[in-house]
Order: sequence, then structure tokens, then C-alpha cells
Amino acid sequence: GVPTTLWQPRLVPAYQDEPLAKSTVRRFDAYLMQEAAFATPQVKLVNVKQWLAPDFLYETVGFPSSYTPQGWCLSGEEGEFRTAFNASVFSQMLFFGTDAMATTTSYGTAFWAGSLFGVPAPRKWIYFRVTDFYTARRVSPTAGQLVYNFMMIDFADLLRRVGRPVLPPAALPEGLFLSAAADDGVPAPLSVVAKLQDAAAAERVAHAALREDWLGSGPGASHWHANLTFYGPGGIGVARGVGQYREHVLAPFHRAFAGREVEAKISGCEGNYCGVFGELHGRHVGPWLGLAASGKKMSVRFAFHYRVVDGFVQEGWALFDLPSVFTQLGLDFFKLAAEKQPALA
Repeated sequence: GVPTTLWQPRLVPAYQDEPLAKSTVRRFDAYLMQEAAFATPQVKLVNVKQWLAPDFLYETVGFPSSYTPQGWCLSGEEGEFRTAFNASVFSQMLFFGTDAMATTTSYGTAFWAGSLFGVPAPRKWIYFRVTDFYTARRVSPTAGQLVYNFMMIDFADLLRRVGRPVLPPAALPEGLFLSAAADDGVPAPLSVVAKLQDAAAAERVAHAALREDWLGSGPGASHWHANLTFYGPGGIGVARGVGQYREHVLAPFHRAFAGREVEAKISGCEGNYCGVFGELHGRHVGPWLGLAASGKKMSVRFAFHYRVVDGFVQEGWALFDLPSVFTQLGLDFFKLAAEKQPALA
């Protein structure tokens, strides 16, 4: 039957005064992690309507989009994910937001039991990196609802891990993804810590880095500390220091895309942590990640996170929607993975 009492998480006092969007995501995620697996679809729907707006839109990479809480809860990605990965746990590394937006970046540990997008299941525990961006609106003085959620899994790295790589090996080490190298809490940052930082100053630095690094004609990275760490996705890898970041992350993208533009769709900072979700646009004039130049005008969805220290970016985390890049070139990312003979573990 339908519950008469809605489920509510018990939050410690340190979480009581978080920005609205972050607080809404925390409650929604707590339900998904602690309770949803034990609920019927109808009970789950009644509960998630507390945090999802009637016009909620869920977009993702690979999985189908969902419209309305009913669409998300009773069909689409939620059901397809749980069919493929019948046991999973998520460890958040970054989690921050404002009253209007929130974002997380996490890793999932899951048992891959059923086929996914035609890729046969390896039937073993696997690791994958995932990021989410949200927008929210206030519905009462103390409550909000999520209006939009974009979710992206690092499928390039996930498929590499199970012996079905779609991209050529990266020049940099692949697969490493850590939380912030700072005592700001895990996931970082705790809001009580972030309040002590200048979010407006951090936002200026992050957006300057975004524009210079991905649009500029120079080598980039002047808004980063020299000893930076950049956690790139599968196919790019982890850059340590300005030299690696310029040579193996920025320069290949600059050579591959001409007339570059950026469209930021969701952005915000809490303390010195900033997130930007959007699209990079450009004409594909050179090879990138093993894909030969096509001459096509292309869009690359991105999810970037920045930690700013003393006026410069110290750490960055990035994912790209690579399956969509393949689709724009007439290629099927997941079909290519499915056709691979998996490498022996």
C-alpha cells in the first residue's frame, strides 16, 4: 500500500543549514541510498515526489531521459540501471551547491549482472566514476524540489576496466580519481567549512580558467597552480603539473577543434569549490581520442569541478560525454565495446 508517513532522513546538526539545492539533493540521495532498494515502485514514487518537482527532467548519457517523477521512478534509467547493476554502493567525493544548483562527483562500486546497452555483463564487481548536476526551486521557506538532473558515467574508463576499451590508451595514467586533497570533509566541502571561503572570488577564477583553457589560442593553465592535479576521464587520464595538463589535456583538444565556443548551462560555487556543466562547440579539424578529423561542427558535453586556493585552481575533475561524440560521427560507442573480445583479466 501507499505509506501514510513519508520517509525523512535524520540529519546531523552540521547539515541543517545547507544551501537549498544541496540540502534537497542530500535528502533525495539519502532516500535512494538507504531506503529505495526496499520499497515498491509505488511507495518509492510517493516518497521521491517530496524532492522532485512535477516537471522534473532527468537527462543522462546512454540511458533514456525521464520526464516527471513518475517517468524517472517507474521507467527509464532507474529501472535499467538496477537491472544491469543489481547491487551497488556509491561513495561521494565532492558534493556542493547553492540555493539554485548542486553537484556531486562520486564513484560507484557495483555488481554488473545484466547486459547494458548490448554490452555483455562480466558478472563481477566493477568500479565506475559518475557525476551529477542539478537545478532546484524553492517550494516553501525551508524546502526545495529538484527541477533538472544531468547524470554522466565515465563509460570510457568503465569499459576499459572490463577489457572492452573503446578509446586508445591515454598518455597519462587512467582510472585514478580521488577526493579533494584538503581537510574540507568527504565529500568536500562541508557547508560549515565552505562558508568561511569567498565563493565569488572562486567563481571568477574558475570561469577564467574555463574560458582560457578551452577557448583560448594560447597554452592555457595560467589560472592554475603549477603543481595542479587534474582528474580527467578515461582516454585522457590524470595530469599532475602544468606541463602534463597543457601537453596531454589542452593541446590535443585545441588541435582537434577550431572555432571553439563554450555554453555553460549550470554553474555555481560553494566556498572555494566550483562546478560547471555545459557544452563545448567547435569544428572537428584534427584527431582527438583516436577519432580522425571529420570537419563536422560538434558539441562535447562536459562536467567540470574546480577547487580554488589563493586565487588559482589547485585541483580539477572532468568528465566528457564521449558516447555522444561518437554518435555525432555516426559511430555507436556501446556497439564498439560489445563487439570487442574482452581482454583476459
